[in-house]
Amino acid sequence: MPGARPVTTIMLLAFLPVAALANGAQLEERDRNIYIPGDDDLFDQLRVAAAYDDEHIQIHYEYETDNPSWYHQYWVYEDGDWVRYGSGSPGPDEHGLYEDRISMMLDDGTVDDFARMGGWMTVQEGMRTLSSEADSDAVEDHPKLGEDMGRSDVRKYLALSRDTDDEREAAWQDVRDDDELEQLRRDGKFLDLWQWRAHRSNPMGYADNGYVLHYRMSSEGRGMFTDNWDEDAGQPRYMFDPDQVGSRSLDWDALIDREYGQDDPYYIYEGNAVNFDPDHEWEDGDVIPQRFLRPPQGSRGAIQAAGRYSDGAWRVTLIRTLETPDAMDSKTLEDGGTYNVAFAVHSGGVGARWHRVSLPQTLGLGHDDADIVAVRTDGDFSDVELEWTELTLLYPGQVNWQWLHGDHPGSEALATGNLGVRDFHDIEQLQSFIIAHEKRLAEGDDDE
Repeated sequence: MPGARPVTTIMLLAFLPVAALANGAQLEERDRNIYIPGDDDLFDQLRVAAAYDDEHIQIHYEYETDNPSWYHQYWVYEDGDWVRYGSGSPGPDEHGLYEDRISMMLDDGTVDDFARMGGWMTVQEGMRTLSSEADSDAVEDHPKLGEDMGRSDVRKYLALSRDTDDEREAAWQDVRDDDELEQLRRDGKFLDLWQWRAHRSNPMGYADNGYVLHYRMSSEGRGMFTDNWDEDAGQPRYMFDPDQVGSRSLDWDALIDREYGQDDPYYIYEGNAVNFDPDHEWEDGDVIPQRFLRPPQGSRGAIQAAGRYSDGAWRVTLIRTLETPDAMDSKTLEDGGTYNVAFAVHSGGVGARWHRVSLPQTLGLGHDDADIVAVRTDGDFSDVELEWTELTLLYPGQVNWQWLHGDHPGSEALATGNLGVRDFHDIEQLQSFIIAHEKRLAEGDDDE
C-alpha cells in the first residue's frame, strides 16, 4: 500500500488526543446510532479472486468466521401477536438474527472520486444510522424520496445526484429532477452494486443486483425476496407447508440456539410455503421467517450465486455476463479492462453501516496491473487456477462525504483530485482516525 504523505502528520496532530482515549475502548449509545466495536473486532479479512471467459465473469470470495449466520428477521408469536425479531443496527443483533452479506461496488471509471475514496463517497450527511440521520417525517414528506419512492430514510447516494453548485456541499433534500437522474444513468454515472446475502438471496441461487445514484437502488425487475406480511390482517402472509416441512413454523429456542442448518428450512419460499392459517392454534415461540423468497426476474436477477459455509469459512461464487444486463443499472466488463471496486462484509449479526469495508481496489481483466487479477479462461471455469488477493477490512465509522470535504484535515489535498485514501493512510492508522472522529461526534465536538 502506498506510503503516508505529509498531510498524514497534520491529521495525526489533529486526532491524537482522542485516538489515545479510543484505544481498547468500546462506546455504545444506541439512541444516537453510536456503537464503536472493541479493538479486537475492528478489522477483518476477505479473500477475493476472479475469472472470466468470452461471455461471463466469476467473482470468488472466501471469508473466515466462527460465527456464520444464514438467519435473518423472523416473526415470533408472543401473547397473541406476531412480533418481529432481528435488527441490523446499531451494532450486533442481540439474538444474532441478521444474515451475513458480502457486497461489491464496481465502476468503470465513469464516477469521479470512487477510485480515490471508495465506499466513503456514498456516505452522506443525514443517512440512516448516522448520528445525523434525517428525520423520518421529513423524508416521508420529501417529493421524491417520500411521496414518489415511498421511503422514510436516506440511504447511500452520490453527491452528483444532488442539485447544487458545489458537490462538496450536497444535501440529501436536493435531489435532481427525474430527467436529470435519467440522463446520469444513461451516462453511466452510478455505481454498480452486487450483494450476496446468506438468507435473502443465496437459497435461491442469486446475488442481489443494484446500483447507487440518488439512493441505494435495486436493478430493474422482481427481487428475490419480499416481506412476508399481510398488513390488513396484521399477520404473516405465508407459513411453512406442514406436508413439506413437517410443521407450520420453526421453534424460537431452536432458532436462537442455531440448530437450523444450511439444509434445513430456515427460510420460506414458494416451494415450502402455503397461505397462513389464522385459525391454527399458534403457540408462544412459534417462528415464521419475515422474508419470503422467490425467483428474481429482469436485471435484478442477473447475478447467479452459490455460497456454502464449511471448515470455518464462507466460500461464495458469483457469475454474471460481461455484457451489462441493463445499461441503466449495471456496468459492462471487457477483456483487458480495469475497474474500480470496493468490498464490504456484514457478519456477526450486524447490518447497515456496522459492516467492515475495504479500501478502494482495482480489478483487472486479463492483465496484472491491478490489485485483483481476473484470470482469463477458454475452457471450464472449474479448471481455472485462481489468483487470490487478501484484503484487510476495517470499521468505517461515521466518516461522510461532507466531512471529508469540510472539516477533515486533509480536505485541501482531496480537493486536488489526484490523491486518495490509499495515498494518505496505512489501514491501522486510518482506523484509529476513524474511531477518534466518531468519539468526537459522540462528545458533541465535530469541529476537527
